[in-house]
Order: sequence, then C-alpha cells, then structure tokens
Amino acid sequence: MPRYSFALPAVILFMLFVAYPIVWVIGESLSNPLDTKVSLEAYQSVLSDRIFWTASANMAIWALITIPVQMLIGGLIAYFIEQHTRRCKGFFRTMFFLPVVTSVSVVSIVWVHIYAPYYGIAQEYLRLIGIQMSTSPLGDPERAIYALIVVNIWQWTGFSMLMYIAGLANLPGEVLDAAKVDGAQGWRLAVFIVVPMLSPATKSLLLLGILGTLQTFPIVHLMTGGGPNRASEVFGTFIFKESFVVNDVARGSALSVIVLVIALVFSLVQIIGLGTKLTLAKET
Repeated sequence: MPRYSFALPAVILFMLFVAYPIVWVIGESLSNPLDTKVSLEAYQSVLSDRIFWTASANMAIWALITIPVQMLIGGLIAYFIEQHTRRCKGFFRTMFFLPVVTSVSVVSIVWVHIYAPYYGIAQEYLRLIGIQMSTSPLGDPERAIYALIVVNIWQWTGFSMLMYIAGLANLPGEVLDAAKVDGAQGWRLAVFIVVPMLSPATKSLLLLGILGTLQTFPIVHLMTGGGPNRASEVFGTFIFKESFVVNDVARGSALSVIVLVIALVFSLVQIIGLGTKLTLAKET
C-alpha cells in the first residue's frame, strides 16, 4: 500500500468540509440572481455599505486592544505562577483557564448582569469613584464595542497564559542559570532573557489572535446582536444577518470571501514578517 494512501482520509475530509464550502461560497458571491453571468455586484454592494466599514473599524479596534492586552496579562500571570508560586500551581492554572472553557452563553448572561445599571457589580465599583450608570454600556453606541472587548479579554486571557506556561516549561534551564550567575535578576531576567525566548509563543498568539478576531461572533451576537443601531457590528454578525436574516446569500458570501482574503493576507504577513519559515521536506 502506498504510504500516501494513509493521508487519503484527511484529504477527503478536507475536500468535503473545507475546500468544497470555500468554492461554493466563492461561486455564490459571483452569482447574479437575474442571469447566469459572473457578477461582482455583491462585492460592490458590500464595499459600499456603511455597515461593512463600521464592522471593519470594530474589528481593527478589537484586534489592537484584545491581542496585546491578552498576551501581556496572560504572560504576567504565567510568569508569576511558574516562577513565584511553589504550591497550588495547578489550582491557579485551572482558575485562570476556567473562563476559556466556560460556555459563551453563560459568559454572556453573567456579563449582561455585571453591566446592568443600579444593581450590576460594575455599578458597585463605579459608585466608589462617584459615577452612576443610568444605562448599560451595552446599550451605548459609543461604549458597546469596548464593553464587549472587556468580556473577550476576561474570557480568553487564560489561553494566552496557557501558551506562555508551555513556553516557560520548554526554556533551557542552563540559559536561565547562566543569566542569574551574570547578575540578571527580577525584571531584568524577565525582560531581557525570558521574553525573547518566548517569541515562538508570542508569534503563535499573534496569529491566533488575528484569526480569532476575524471569527468573532457568539459573544457579540448574544450580548448586543451588533447593536445598538449596529454600532457593535462585526464581520460574523454582519455575515449572519445578510445570509440568514435578510436572506441575501450573495452579499453574505461576498463578505465571507473578503474575510477569508483578509485572514490569508494577515497569515502571510505573519509568516514572512515575523520570521516564521515554511519548509518543504524533499525525498532523497
């Protein structure tokens, strides 16, 4: 039996559940319901829609805030757990990672109550500094997207922590010992020795963060539905509404293809710009 035949099941699954849906969506985005000719009308309609640019701005804000904040907080938590905690490491890892595996529906319900005016926990802390909320930030067009970003950071920082814990576990001990002998202690050891050696984990989190941002949907759909007045719209909610609420499959497919292209571009930029190399093994 040829050795390549062992890859056949994976290839079949890829063709059925990845390649075929992509080709189908591209075909739908180029279709014209009035005739059989290939048309770019759906793309023109999407790109000229104000909601598309609102969603694009929200996606940019989402990525620029959530990715670095999650990496920074997750890295600090991982470093202090691994370097400064002698007991109950498993307990602290579990507690910080728990939000990642919590159902997004539960997270949404909890945070809607946290943001609630008058009785929410957020209101209790704001009262300490003399601020009284009359409405939930989720109902404010200018603050809704930032309120959702806070929820996303809370839920996914544990994933960054886990990645950095794995990176710290693979650091060569002799390098750290040599740095300590040379006088590197405390923050100098962390900044000049540990952080550069964790660059593989950082690069992976950066790429996963960008792709995760483009796939954002459940938390926004459940907490605001893209509102108020579509101010918190993201690509996921926009695609959902166009495809299944408005029932305009062509526009929904066109937007899906645009998001796919954006994801591919950012992936290539990460691979080329951050020094990640792809190698092809050649048979000798």
